[in-house]
Amino acid sequence: MKILVTGAAGLIGSHTIDLFLEKGHIVHGIDDLSFGDKENIKDAIKHPNFMFIEGKVQHLPIQNYQYDVIYHFASMKKAWDGSITPNQIMNINFDMVKHLESITRTNRCKLIFASTSDIYGNSETFKEEDDITMGPPTNPRYSYALSKWHSEQYILNSDIKSTIIRIFGCASKRSNKTWSGGHVPLFVNKIINGENIEIHGDGLQTRSISHAEDIARGFVSILDKPEETNKQIINLGTDQQTSVRYVAEYIINKIGIGKSKIIHTPIEEIFGNYNEIMIRFANTEKAKRILDYKVNYTTEQVIDEIIKSYE
Repeated sequence: MKILVTGAAGLIGSHTIDLFLEKGHIVHGIDDLSFGDKENIKDAIKHPNFMFIEGKVQHLPIQNYQYDVIYHFASMKKAWDGSITPNQIMNINFDMVKHLESITRTNRCKLIFASTSDIYGNSETFKEEDDITMGPPTNPRYSYALSKWHSEQYILNSDIKSTIIRIFGCASKRSNKTWSGGHVPLFVNKIINGENIEIHGDGLQTRSISHAEDIARGFVSILDKPEETNKQIINLGTDQQTSVRYVAEYIINKIGIGKSKIIHTPIEEIFGNYNEIMIRFANTEKAKRILDYKVNYTTEQVIDEIIKSYE
């Protein structure tokens, strides 16, 4: 197949490209490198079946590349340093989806959209058919999730072939080491450098952290189930729940440097009127049924890999 992957130099995009090339597919990858790292695709760039395009998704010409499928991983995400405004997050993410919907229509192919588990808010079951409830729009913290939810609706309203994948937390040694890469690589990086760890609230909120390669295998398996996955929303991740505090303590004990301390900051000081998500796990019953999806790595194995990458 001929496949377009956006966000090619990012975490999940790069792992997915590796798997596609192993299977003999022809892959075009695009990334503006605002979050992605070209180091993640250094091996892919040497492959004869891969072409890298450095640029923005919105600037791709709408013409017939004869793609069989488009995987959309590129995303403008929240930035801890305030360099990205909430409206930029919403506008850029939706502009990319509208543009790719046009390319998908022109190519008469299928669009696989990487969405987020943030859409579930304070769910208890995390089932794809559940009703969605978010907090008030007066809090900009919801902008990223809303941009994904808006995009999901736009894609499913269209008559193009499509699949929506809601990703729960994942990481690998390719993860961005800043806040945008998630708390696991961020904590490892800070502890390696002897910095303190800031935890919001008591740190007992649980998160779902799987290996990015497991997520990528789930995405690749969609190619084998074109009809079964069409117009479907499917979760990918692990059902292993791990508290944020446990992760911080595990890394500190594993590295054993002894300089880093855990600092607890009240949630309202960070996010204001935001109803913190206290439980997060991937309900993958549907993925197991449709995609034969399975998780090969525990959260601890993911953390250990990231720590080892510093050696």
